[in-house]
This record gives sequence, structure tokens and C-alpha cells, in this order.
Amino acid sequence: MKTINYLLLLGIGIIWGSQFFFVDLVISSITPITLAAYKAILGTITLAVLHLFNGKKERQPTGQKVWGLLIWIAILEAVVPFILIGWGQQYINSSTASILLGTVPIFTLIFMKIAAPREKLPLRKWVSIFIGFGGLCLLFGPTLSSLSLSGNVMGYLALVGASMSFALSLILIKRLPPISSILAMRNVLFVASVVLLPLATLFEDPFHISLGRQQVIDVLILGVVQAGIVYMLYNTLIRRTNAAFASLTNYLVPLFSILLGTLILGDQVTWNSIAALVVIFISLAIGEKS
Repeated sequence: MKTINYLLLLGIGIIWGSQFFFVDLVISSITPITLAAYKAILGTITLAVLHLFNGKKERQPTGQKVWGLLIWIAILEAVVPFILIGWGQQYINSSTASILLGTVPIFTLIFMKIAAPREKLPLRKWVSIFIGFGGLCLLFGPTLSSLSLSGNVMGYLALVGASMSFALSLILIKRLPPISSILAMRNVLFVASVVLLPLATLFEDPFHISLGRQQVIDVLILGVVQAGIVYMLYNTLIRRTNAAFASLTNYLVPLFSILLGTLILGDQVTWNSIAALVVIFISLAIGEKS
């Protein structure tokens, strides 16, 4: 049973780590909002099919409060980060993007403290936050030293924004009623699709894009696997183990992304990127230590 748990952990790390690799392969041929819309639509269809065949009968969530929560989760979990990741990776490579997304747990701690100011955070959590931001400073430092808002800086800021958005969505997801993650995420991705497709139509041209055969396959992988199947696997892992064990994916995602980006895409991994990755790993280890 433990072997299956570790295989699930490894699979999730590979899937989420490789998303930056696949975005890099297609972002030169498809605009960011259109890519985000396609991912959300394909993810919705995938989870709808999985829910249809999972053998469990569940009622659709009802009530204005629940759907209001789902709408906010959709905006923060899929709409905003999907757009920002695609947009940001026009300027920074997949390895750097994955390191920045590894800061989600750090921002989650900060937002939890803001949401519940009376709740005391253990000292190790505060140490984790400060060390994590030290890692971000290492990553940003050389670029910011030029004091110009170059494309690289804007790319960094876009990925930090995506990380913050994911963190906010995690806090809201905890407030959802007890429904399966397949059903919940299907609804979230459906709402995201309803928002993203009109946005893509308004600002871009989602119905007239030119993709090669391999790029079509890459977009399908991003939607079906990266925005659909991985949510089911993550929920399965949490149910089999616990949230603390599942959170170890934060260590694996940057590792696999850097490995793929360096070996296949030829990403240049600088000294400050490696140093930032190590510092962020240390911050996560301190924050998750029991």
C-alpha cells in the first residue's frame, strides 16, 4: 500500500512539474487566455467523464452560497493562474516558473494569518515564510538590480501572482461542503470555462489558431492531464494518506520541471535559480516539520 502512495506522489510531481514544459512548447503559437480557456474546457470534459463512470451518485451542490464559493475558487484556481502562467512563460523559462510556483505554501501561510489574525502561527511557520521570501529575493535579485521593468521582471511578477492566486484558492477550497473533489473541480473548471472563453473571444481569437500536430497533442495533455486527471490523483492521495504527505509534491514539482526544461528545452539554470530552489526547499521543510 505504501508503494502505491509513493507512486501516486511521484506521478503527481511529474504531471505538475511537466506542465511548465508543455506550456513552453505551445505558448509561441497560442495566446495565453486562449490556452487557459482550452485547458479549462478540456479539464471540465475529462472530470465530467470520470464523474460519470466513478459509480457514485452525488447530488449537485445547491445554494447561492456554495455556488458563490465555487465561482471564487474558479477565478482564483483556474482563471487567474492559468492566464498568468501562460503569459509569464512568454518571458521566463519553465524551470524558473516552477520555482516561483513552489512558493504556494508560503503565501498560503500568509493569507491564513490575514484571514484569521487571532490564530497564532508557530515560530517555525514564521521562519519558513521569511526564508521562503529570501529564496524569492535570490531569484529576483540579479534582474531587479537593473531597475527596469523588463519582460523578465514582468514574467516573474506574473508567476508570483499565479502562486498567490493558488494560495487564496486553497483557503477557499477548505470551505466547500463534503463533495468529491472530482465533482467539485469539475464545477470549478466549468465555471472557469464560462469565464475564460468569452475573455479569449473578446481579447484574442481562440477559434483561429495555427497549431502543428504535436502542439495539438501538447494542448490536449495540458487540458486532460494537467487540468483534469491530476486533480483526481491528488484527491486520491490525500484520501489514502493525509494532506501533509500530499504536500510533498511541492518538493517534486520544481525538480521535475528543471530536469525536463534543462534536458529537453535547453533551459539555462543560473546559480541564483539553484540557490533559490534550495532556500525554498529549506523553507518548506521547516514549515511542514511536525
